[in-house]
Amino acid sequence: MKINIIILTLILVLTTGYMKAFAYPSNAMVKVGIMDSKYTTVERNSVSIYGTGSCIVTGNNTKEEFIKLDTGKILNIKREDGHYILTYKSGDKENDYETTCYLTEDFTVTCPGGVLGIQDLIRGGKPALYRGEFRFYANAANPDVFYLVNCLDVEYYLKGVVPCEMPVYFGLEALKAQAVAARNYSLSPRTRMARCYDVVDSVASQVYHGYNREADISNRAIDETHGLVALYNDEMIVAVFSSTAGGYTECYSKTFSDPVTTKFPSPDKPYLKAIPDLPEIKPLNNEEDAYEFYSTTPVSYDIHSPLYRWTRVWSKEELENVLKANLVVQSKTGFVEPPLEKSEDFGCLKSIKVTERGESGKIIFMEIETDKNVYKIGKELVIRRLFTKDGKALPGANVVFKYETDDDGNWSDITAYGGGFGHGSGMSQYGAMYMARDCKMSFEMILKHYYSGICIGTKPFELKAQYITQCFYSPKDRAILVIPDRKNMEVLQLNINDNIVNLNLNNAGSKQRCEIDLSSYINQGELNTIIFTPPCQNRLDTRNLKKIEPVTIYIKLL
Repeated sequence: MKINIIILTLILVLTTGYMKAFAYPSNAMVKVGIMDSKYTTVERNSVSIYGTGSCIVTGNNTKEEFIKLDTGKILNIKREDGHYILTYKSGDKENDYETTCYLTEDFTVTCPGGVLGIQDLIRGGKPALYRGEFRFYANAANPDVFYLVNCLDVEYYLKGVVPCEMPVYFGLEALKAQAVAARNYSLSPRTRMARCYDVVDSVASQVYHGYNREADISNRAIDETHGLVALYNDEMIVAVFSSTAGGYTECYSKTFSDPVTTKFPSPDKPYLKAIPDLPEIKPLNNEEDAYEFYSTTPVSYDIHSPLYRWTRVWSKEELENVLKANLVVQSKTGFVEPPLEKSEDFGCLKSIKVTERGESGKIIFMEIETDKNVYKIGKELVIRRLFTKDGKALPGANVVFKYETDDDGNWSDITAYGGGFGHGSGMSQYGAMYMARDCKMSFEMILKHYYSGICIGTKPFELKAQYITQCFYSPKDRAILVIPDRKNMEVLQLNINDNIVNLNLNNAGSKQRCEIDLSSYINQGELNTIIFTPPCQNRLDTRNLKKIEPVTIYIKLL
């Protein structure tokens, strides 16, 4: 598909005189930090890589070619005393000899005719293979450590993500919803992981197993949502998702702490609200309603999940020992007040009290009382990791407790009734599967259920001094060009699927926001390409070009 896009773009360049030396850019690139086999760290001291075709090693900055490696040859890379040591076998099979190359600068490895592999690294039960290129970055704080980063087009990245994050048997429309959410998550993450990479390949970002994990149906889901993201108020949303919401999602602010200030509850995101699967379900922010909902199995979109409902049982002594050990660990998160430094200072457990629940019934704050102190705990992940059973955290914080007493009125067993798996905000993946397979809903309907008030469109960008190309698949026949603030821009010139279109923005009158119907130029069910001409190259634009401000533009699908 990418080859076809490039050919189409070259045709457009050749047939459009004003676009000289235009090269097709990706919609977006993503840098993925590749972790070790146990997903414990991104830092490495050495690694061995190879290609299914010939490989080329070039400097990141100088672009100088250092090594050309034949197909299947192993390139051993080590960092030592502030420089890289690259060793490889050079020559034919009968006369192989080892060659060593020393590099002081960071470098890139590409495999133009194939994919790249990492020796002895297994992902998803298969050898780890990757599209795109490998970039090596030295750790500024440690001269003997480097980061291995897979840099590739976001669409190819998603092909190694979607079948890892959602089982392919969930169906095409559910996979499309996952593809859009994952595209948002990679282009607009809650936090950028590090200076030299955007995300990592583990659950800390999104699970990414690379080329060998790709599947035909998930690739189709990505191709048929190519370039599409979820938007709210002219911006890409933070499209968080979890396995199973339990029948009722929770709002963002009561699920996550602020990634910058760590404040909890965090500032709200209006598109991430608490939403029941069925409208007749009332808010569960009191003990009675929460208990009724999570101690039973009502019908909901999540009902096919094996963790839609679950129970955990402890004796009082067992739970006391669990809390005594876990409170010390969780106190380090900053969400336990006062913090417990030593388990022997815990005392004897007296009571467990939920002090605040979200609309979904999720525990937001709770208190654990002992004969020595009262501990106030907040945030769902901390609570899940506090109440472990057999060393495993609770699947979710949508949980209620039932206390059994003996003949003397003392606690005996404590039972937790819960629902869902994960943080429970945004899209529920099992819910998406039910909506797609059982309710025959489209990916757009699924996304609009879980993310309130959104629309589907392309990533907003700023147009000023460079040509911008956007490629997107259009499942519908209506597309609207949106300029939130045209900043007195008078005209806009586009090349839409090889049609030159000049738009007179003055037709908007005094309004600075423009929404222009481009439907007649859009090919439904196909990949569409739009090339936006910068004002400095548009002879119809009569403004003082020295004072041009960047203008935000995107395509909205209706």
